[in-house]
Amino acid sequence: MTFEDCIRKGLIRKSESTKEKIEQSLALGDKFLKAAGKNLKMEEYEVSEIISYNALFHYARALLFQKGYNERSHACLFLALKELYPDNKELFDKADKIRAERHNLQYSGLATDLESVEYVLGFVKEFRVKAEKLLKR
Repeated sequence: MTFEDCIRKGLIRKSESTKEKIEQSLALGDKFLKAAGKNLKMEEYEVSEIISYNALFHYARALLFQKGYNERSHACLFLALKELYPDNKELFDKADKIRAERHNLQYSGLATDLESVEYVLGFVKEFRVKAEKLLKR
């Protein structure tokens, strides 16, 4: 699927970009990131990785909102970001791999381990910092 396919299918739509939507998404991401850390300490690895992805998703949505779009598909979100922020394709490729891993964890019942969770959590923290820079904050 391509960015254009996502638009044609209504999975990415033009939207009014408001500072409030961006701020709400960042705040939700921060809330999920904190919860992911707590779950990691409790050795709830699958839960921590899923929650880490939720934080990533909300940070990514903030970037999409900035460009005047809204999403109806997690996969299309990252396709759109690669198109809208072409200098950051590698960042969004990594994020998309985490999306796919989260999907497998949540819907296929696969397990994860400490090393994977720590990688995802670390990546999401880095993504947050890079999102802030892209949002010019």
